[in-house]
Amino acid sequence: MVHMKMKQLKQIIPPNFGNDPIFSIDVEGNIIAINNAAQQLTNLAPTNLTGSTFISLFTEPDKASQLVQKALINETVDDYPLSFKLNGDESIPAIFNAFVAGDATMKAVFVSAKIISARRNLSEESFQKVVKEITDYKYALDESSIVAITDQKGIIKYVNGNFCIISKFRREELLGQDHRIINSGYHSKEFIRNLWTTIANGNIWRGEIKNKAKDGTHYWVDTTIVPFLNDEGKPYQYLAIRSDITSRKEVEEDLKRSLKEVTDYKYALDESSIVAITDQKGIIRYANHNFCKISKFSYEELIGQDHRIINSGHHPNTFIRTLWQTIANGKIWRGELKNKAKDGSHYWVDTTIVPFLNDMGKPYQYVAIRADITQRKKAEEEIRYLNEELESRVRERTEEMESFSYSVSHDLRAPLRAVHGYANILEEDYAETFDEEGRRLLKEVQDNAKKMGVLIDELLSFSRLGRKEMEKSLVDMNRLVELVLRDMKQTSGHHATVTVHTLMPVMADHGLLEQVMVNLISNAIKYSGKQSKPVIEISSRKEEGGIVYSISDNGVGFDMEYAHKLFGVFQRLHSAEEFPGTGVGLAIVQRIIQKHRGKIWASGQVGKGATFSFQLPTNL
Repeated sequence: MVHMKMKQLKQIIPPNFGNDPIFSIDVEGNIIAINNAAQQLTNLAPTNLTGSTFISLFTEPDKASQLVQKALINETVDDYPLSFKLNGDESIPAIFNAFVAGDATMKAVFVSAKIISARRNLSEESFQKVVKEITDYKYALDESSIVAITDQKGIIKYVNGNFCIISKFRREELLGQDHRIINSGYHSKEFIRNLWTTIANGNIWRGEIKNKAKDGTHYWVDTTIVPFLNDEGKPYQYLAIRSDITSRKEVEEDLKRSLKEVTDYKYALDESSIVAITDQKGIIRYANHNFCKISKFSYEELIGQDHRIINSGHHPNTFIRTLWQTIANGKIWRGELKNKAKDGSHYWVDTTIVPFLNDMGKPYQYVAIRADITQRKKAEEEIRYLNEELESRVRERTEEMESFSYSVSHDLRAPLRAVHGYANILEEDYAETFDEEGRRLLKEVQDNAKKMGVLIDELLSFSRLGRKEMEKSLVDMNRLVELVLRDMKQTSGHHATVTVHTLMPVMADHGLLEQVMVNLISNAIKYSGKQSKPVIEISSRKEEGGIVYSISDNGVGFDMEYAHKLFGVFQRLHSAEEFPGTGVGLAIVQRIIQKHRGKIWASGQVGKGATFSFQLPTNL
């Protein structure tokens, strides 16, 4: 078996293998096989190697022995300098690389020599200079690059420190493996096949490869793989020199993502908006499909023109001048433009013009983004017309109301005063001639004349509310209610128990709000007046949308079925005989609250009282 192993190791180096001298050495340092280049250099015959030792070929046997020992210990040796010993004082310097083959039962060291110079008698000084230069080259390569050497089958025979750092594998974990140990799976089979086809044919391959480190992270390397060829031109090993381009690839990926995002934005913009690009002079350089569609010009008809091609003449020169001054100063302009299409029709566009600035801060082009607002402008025009018509009608109604108010004030009051005056004359001059029924009827005439006067005053007040301008201020509701209650106590002398909780202040018209509280509180006193212990409660609370004020009583209440009638003019849920009044007070209250952009409502139950609430906004 040992003889068979030795025979296999001898046959590993064919005589014609390689241009450089190659030796196969056993663990004792004996030469067991050489190629033609080694035979020519040493004059050793492959058939007569018995007793020939490797160290006997060199001027420094100890250093040659160290080369063999290093190879056996480390399995590889790189760039080891030695000089071949020739006849006399002649020598030839060379650089040696070695690796170990075989297994635990039979090992051999394979050594290849690179002859530094063909000159004989090379001085030691010159030799060391050449060796140093080669060593420096290797040092520079190892420091700057990621280096690996594989055999012709792709088995890793050497890796430098940078390879271990970037791959996060130890050297021992890499040697003897192929490059599938760092395969990321990113590249297609066709990509890998093309790489191997290139280098297997003796050609240099260059490209970018995404690899996977031991911890699963990925990294990119710019790679050059150089085949080393034997005498037959066939690769016997490959030198891969890589540089880390992970950061650059990440930047490229970011740029790709950004470019895709920008492309998506442009697509979305083109699909949703009317887009045009002009140079700094306003000459159209780009127009999207939507621009062509709304303007009814073809792309070819627009390119090279300025925007006068769609000028409708609607806007004054000062408007256009302001637009150009804005964008020429590098500022964004926003506004609405009325343009003219090719067929003479007009359309409106909401427009944003964005200047693109050069390094000097000067515009070199403008991007105009527009949205079609033609229908909106038509609707606005219709609304404007309707508003003008409405204002005209309001003026007419106001004039009618003024006329009505004048008529009420003068035409109605005059006969009413006459009725009241004659009734007083009858009472003073003829009261004794009337019987009891006559005196009763005369009093009815006087009372109804007074009621009619109060009603006229209420109607005038109601009609004037719409014309009255509000004077808003922060109203102290506690102080306002206190004054209202004091006046009512003095005038009516009611016996109701009134509880006023802390009331929140509000922005409102003080006079109008006082009128609201007078009406609501007087109603509460009136409708609870028949109770033995009338109780009234006034409170406030904050709700979404504003402040709510409530006035509750324990009076006669009302049927909720008829709640919708409460705030109508002349609408009453109780007879005038039972509870006096004109039926206008709550209508006035509602109009005041609506004038404040608030709302009012009521709840109640027959015989159990009622609560009137109104809400005023806090943002008046």
